[in-house]
Amino acid sequence: MKCKSCSGTGRDGAGNRLTPVAPSRPFSRIPALSLLLLLLCAPLLSAQTLRSLGEVPDLHDRARLALGQNVADYLMLGTLNADLQYSVHRSWTLQAGARYNGWTFRHRREDQFQARQQTYCLGARWWPWYTYSGWWAGARLQYQEYNRGGILSPETEEGDAYGMSLGGGYAFHLNHWLNVDFGLYGWGGMTRYVRYACPYCGRRTDSGSRPFVLPDEVRIALQFIF
Repeated sequence: MKCKSCSGTGRDGAGNRLTPVAPSRPFSRIPALSLLLLLLCAPLLSAQTLRSLGEVPDLHDRARLALGQNVADYLMLGTLNADLQYSVHRSWTLQAGARYNGWTFRHRREDQFQARQQTYCLGARWWPWYTYSGWWAGARLQYQEYNRGGILSPETEEGDAYGMSLGGGYAFHLNHWLNVDFGLYGWGGMTRYVRYACPYCGRRTDSGSRPFVLPDEVRIALQFIF
């Protein structure tokens, strides 16, 4: 999506010549994808170890580990994601998670758009009834490197955000190894940002630091219990 200032003349509103450049920092895929792979493999390795020791917990004992895959994140322009929870008490789980989106769509075209991010979080959930069953409330510390723009408006912003995410939801227990986990998270904190007129021209319009409060995550997740 191209802004009005770079339509037609090849120059911005101040008369400066524009070079079409997609403003995007070079995201490193290694940290995010490595963490996603680790989160995906950890429950499988732990479950295999328990089986080899003959210590696979019965349903009434509750499994310790749960791996979540949020389908709603994939609908947000193919954002890869994984979160791992570990039960430390009847009503508490610790959580680690990561999300990654490195895709730019219609690259270097006037209608370019992206919602790039790599996000990492650590937190906990409280389950009033029992872990991995029923209502839950959660809090997590979160860092996000992002570059988004051209979707709802031409304005594009990239930066680093730090803060706390709070949410809640409900987990439907389908069988001894599978849940459907619904939830909503919002988060707030500080961000160091650079803003551009549009993803096509790359004309910088603003930069600095500011506080923020934003929606964070809609969860419609499959939760595999080990």
